[in-house]
Amino acid sequence: MRSTLFKDLLSQYISGKLVPDNAVFTCPIAAPNDHDITDIQALTPQGKQDALAAGQAALTRGEVGAIIATGGMATRFHYEQPKALFPILGEETFLSLKIKDYKQHGIPVFLMVSFATEQMIREYLEEQRWFDYADHITLFSQFSFPRITKEGVPCADEAASGHGDVFEAFMQDGLLDNFITQGGKYLLFSNIDNLGSVIKTGGEVILGLHIIGGKEMTIEVARKNPGDKGGAPALVNGQLQLVEGFLFPKEFDQDSITVFNTATYIFNAASMQMGKVLPWYAVAKERDGEEVIQFERLAGDISGLISNQAILVNREQRFFPIKKQEDVKTIMPKLEKLFQSTL
Repeated sequence: MRSTLFKDLLSQYISGKLVPDNAVFTCPIAAPNDHDITDIQALTPQGKQDALAAGQAALTRGEVGAIIATGGMATRFHYEQPKALFPILGEETFLSLKIKDYKQHGIPVFLMVSFATEQMIREYLEEQRWFDYADHITLFSQFSFPRITKEGVPCADEAASGHGDVFEAFMQDGLLDNFITQGGKYLLFSNIDNLGSVIKTGGEVILGLHIIGGKEMTIEVARKNPGDKGGAPALVNGQLQLVEGFLFPKEFDQDSITVFNTATYIFNAASMQMGKVLPWYAVAKERDGEEVIQFERLAGDISGLISNQAILVNREQRFFPIKKQEDVKTIMPKLEKLFQSTL
């Protein structure tokens, strides 16, 4: 089945159908209005207390799980192991800090690994004795396809096919059904390199806002700083959804949207059962000085298929991803303060 899908995607690429220019939205797009995004810092004391209570209650009832995307091999980070295993604070790694935070709140952890990271992450967990949390940590693998040349010739090596695999892979392994059967209702989703997306940075309040909001998906966004690019929430045909930067029409002023997507979401588990089909993209990457193409899909695209809401978070507290090793020194004071009780 995967080989058939690859052949179909390859055929679409060669025919010119699956190219970035053809993916650009042609329907009406507008910047979101102020009322389309909830500013967490503008909540009334009562509103914040209500959200906190709702989030804490869901955690107490065991209704919450966390999916962490750990399939990346830290190409830009220039590290010989998965980025998840980089010692970011002394001997503490990205992965250990996230697991320990979720463990403190009794949240089961699901690690979406790739063919490139699974073995090393599993060995690391065994070395750490699974942080005495083995019954609550599960690995599942995203998919992969061969890379291709710009001319459409398959290469010998493969690449993971994007964090949009999460819905199919989590469901295919039976993890979603098991989670729901055991009383699970809400799934937190984040990338391994954003250490701000943990419970101790206001996660209970955000979870509560998701529950009170009654939507199937909650999207965390942050204020743009000068030079920030990437996906952002927009009104597409009048409905709020995430739009990746390359999908905006060239004439659309992306600076008219003052926030951007942090790739941190909350999903109603039941909404992930519906078998939604996400779009595929042909993404150019550099490998050994040559440009290659790999097929990917993006988790945020599900926002166009299910009901959603956006919450504005404080990027100084909730969003500080580390993309390059040079970022570590800048972020270190924040991490030391945030995780001082863990160290």
